[in-house]
Order: sequence, then structure tokens, then C-alpha cells
Amino acid sequence: MKGVNVCKRKKIWLIVAAQVAVLVLAMAAIAGEGKKLATVEIPRTPELYATTPQPLTVTQCGQCHPGIFANIKNDGTRHQFACQKCHTSFHSYNPKRGGWDEIMPKCATCHTEPHGKSITDCLSCHSNPHTPKKVAMNTRLLNACPTCHAKPAEQLAKFPSKHSILGCQRCHTSHGYIPTCFNCHKPHYEGQPISACTKCHSVHMPKQVTYDKETPAAACGACHVKVYAKWQKTPSKHGKVNCAVCHQSKHRYIPKCTDCHGTPHKQSILAKFPNCLSCHIDVHDLPVKKATAKP
Repeated sequence: MKGVNVCKRKKIWLIVAAQVAVLVLAMAAIAGEGKKLATVEIPRTPELYATTPQPLTVTQCGQCHPGIFANIKNDGTRHQFACQKCHTSFHSYNPKRGGWDEIMPKCATCHTEPHGKSITDCLSCHSNPHTPKKVAMNTRLLNACPTCHAKPAEQLAKFPSKHSILGCQRCHTSHGYIPTCFNCHKPHYEGQPISACTKCHSVHMPKQVTYDKETPAAACGACHVKVYAKWQKTPSKHGKVNCAVCHQSKHRYIPKCTDCHGTPHKQSILAKFPNCLSCHIDVHDLPVKKATAKP
């Protein structure tokens, strides 16, 4: 009998405990109905999502990425096209998952080894794909100069000059930048146009001087100071002849008098005086026969 009573009491306690638990949960639920789930109240506006958005325009991309927009606007060159042409995935980067390199566009999608198989590390030189032609003259680029610019490298080696001992970056401070000679050199004469420099001096072999007959004598006078000063003062007909007319096309060319004058004297005189300068002394300041007054 005692065992039966114990079992009944246990059942009663279990029923009571279950009822108490249900009551507690119910009271908690009732108390929680008055609590807020958020600290602010923002009304729902589902109409904002009623239409499917159109792809972003370039200007809209620029509203969040003004720096990149300015880069492409000012220096984008051939990369001035819609962002979506390269970026097929937008705002998909997850900092926890990583994968930044995964979602970035790849150069090889459009470019197939433009500099050959030996130069494929694009971002070593083109560090900013939004300004592809703004390339810093870093060590990687300097080592690759002869790969694309074989002729200048060959000229610098074959015709030594002070330019041969300079690194490319000394003049070309950025890729594609072509300096003016006046960055380092003074003009030969006042008013000399910059275009005149390369008419005589090839940049990568500056000592191989060539020129045409119209080259101003003042350009020659910058180095040949004494001769130029003498030539300027001479009353002879040679004073009206430009330097390049006699010293034809090639620097240091010394002409013969017969190149212009043929045989101006009898053979007997030429035989006696085979060297013209025995009488005419100085080609840059020839003796001039003075007129004598008639009696």
C-alpha cells in the first residue's frame, strides 16, 4: 500500500511542476509583449523595392569611388569605358572569407602578353589599372627597357657619349615621358627653338652630328667661337655663306676649295701654288682686294 501511495504522490508532483512551468512561461510571454525588439523605429517602405534596379552608370560608380573616377577621367586613356567591362562582380568582397584577388579583374582577360612571355607581371609596372599609362620608372621597368626599346639601347652602346652612362630614368622620369633637351642643356644661341636640337643631334647618339644646309651658323658658333667671330666680321664673300653649305651634312667635314671653286686659276699657277691657302690664307676671313683710286 505504501508503494502505491508513493507512486501517486510522485505523479501529483510531476503534474504540479508541469503546470507551474507552463504558468511561468505564459507570464514571461505576457510580460514580453510590451518590450521593443529594436532601439529605433523605422517605418517599412516596401515600395522602394518594387522595381528591379538598372546597372549602375559610370557617374554613379564615381559617387562612391571619386578617386578612381578622377584617375580614369584624367589618365585612363584606353581604359575609359564602363566599369562593368572589367568588374563583373560588385561589392562581393567578404573580409572574413577573404578572396580579394579572386574577384578582381584579370589583365589576361583582355591583354595577351603584350610585352612578350618574359614580362607578365603586369602590376609590377602598371600598379594602378585605372591609370595604365602612368608607369613609374621602378627597377622592374628599367630592367625591361631594352625589351621594347631595342634601337635606343643599341645606339647608346654603339656610339658612346655622356648619355650612354646615364640610366633611362635620368631623362625619362616616367614611362612614355619625352623630355626636352633644355631640361639639361642650354640652347646654342638666343632664341633657338627646341625643335632645332634633334635636327643635328640624335638623342641616343648625340655625337653623331648631322645637319642640313639651312642650319643657322649661330648653332655652329656655340662651339666654334673663335672661327664664328672671325667669320662674322669678314668682308669677303665667304661671310655670306652659311657654315653648313661648305661643311656639308656631316660634322667635322672639311671641304676642299675645289668643291665650290673648281679651277679658278691657270694650270701654271695651280702647279706653283697647289695649296690655295698659300695665298688666300684663311677661308673664314679671306684677304680682300681693295679698290685703288684712279689717278
